[in-house]
Amino acid sequence: MKLGKFMIKIIVIAAFAGLAVRLFSVLSMASPQQTPGRILWVIDGDTYQVGHAGAPAGEPVRARHFDTPEKGDRARCEAERVRSAEAAAFIRTLLPRGSLVLLSDIGRDRYGRLLATITLEDGRDLAGQVIGAGLAQPYEGGRKQGWCGQGQPR
Repeated sequence: MKLGKFMIKIIVIAAFAGLAVRLFSVLSMASPQQTPGRILWVIDGDTYQVGHAGAPAGEPVRARHFDTPEKGDRARCEAERVRSAEAAAFIRTLLPRGSLVLLSDIGRDRYGRLLATITLEDGRDLAGQVIGAGLAQPYEGGRKQGWCGQGQPR
């Protein structure tokens, strides 16, 4: 009889241990996964060519959480073109060729570009740095603010 109670205790403990392992697995999947990447070059203020495990030769990555002015023919005014160059130059100081970054919150946009939150090697959030410098606007999708006049959507 004592052996039977002992076996029941073992089975109950094993069942709780199994539940604990499953719960830990689910909770760890909920944490943001980060993928290391290397900056190959800056395309514009919010898009970069990044090499990572899924694309060692690199692919365009559109940064999440901010929008910078458009360059070239996509700019709606000269002021936007100038701000675009300023934003790209600032980004190049944060993301020089070969610098390491962490990509998280990864997805794809309608153009097929990889979307990701980008964290600098020293742990700073790229979006916060560019917005804080006044060279980007917060952006979470939807209608973008304009760069050619205060608050004008583009």
